[in-house]
Amino acid sequence: MRSKPLSDSDREIMMNVPLLFALGEDRIEGLIARCRVACHARGEHLFRAGDVAENFYILLSGHLRLVKTSPLGEETVMHFLTQPGAFAEAVSFAGRPYPVDCEVMEDCEIVEIPRAAYLSILRSAPDVLGDVLSGLLRWERFFLEEIYKIRHTRPLQRIASFLIDFEERSGEPLDDQGGTSFPEKRQIASRIGITPETFSRSLRKLEASGAIAAGPKLQILDRAALIELSR
Repeated sequence: MRSKPLSDSDREIMMNVPLLFALGEDRIEGLIARCRVACHARGEHLFRAGDVAENFYILLSGHLRLVKTSPLGEETVMHFLTQPGAFAEAVSFAGRPYPVDCEVMEDCEIVEIPRAAYLSILRSAPDVLGDVLSGLLRWERFFLEEIYKIRHTRPLQRIASFLIDFEERSGEPLDDQGGTSFPEKRQIASRIGITPETFSRSLRKLEASGAIAAGPKLQILDRAALIELSR
């Protein structure tokens, strides 16, 4: 891992993160002045489950995955992080251990925000607490939606919805020749709560519909059809 100073574009991303934006420009500037960009390579871990959450993070570029490992060593992918923005803020504010591993999927640039520094600013600015709490609620909404999908949608719908969402969140051109670099199939199956066998059967159905190519590398062929199948 290496580090570098923040660029103007990095600062712009941070200025638009809701948890930081709520602090006001002057307070943000003071916090940013204490930060650097950490550059992590594919395969590295940003943190491990059980590590005390002394920081939360701003993803500037790259892809991460959050993984929960059972006592028997079985991995469940909890979430893929592909868009610039904050993460791990709730567990950091609580001062509790991270509940998951955070692994770099594609080389990424990240800013660490020290928990102590951020909370110190909040104590001096109680007027912004409402906006900060509102920003944290997005994770609650996200996981409520995930629970709904698992309980009330078919595996084929979940796969179609995941592929559309991941393509949109990856920030990559939707019509480039190489296409979106989707995670491995087993990771997608784990992420959306489908067994490998059910995942394979559903992929074959999606491929037969002409919506995707399910070879070694997943590729969306007919986005409109895939959107229809996700409903």
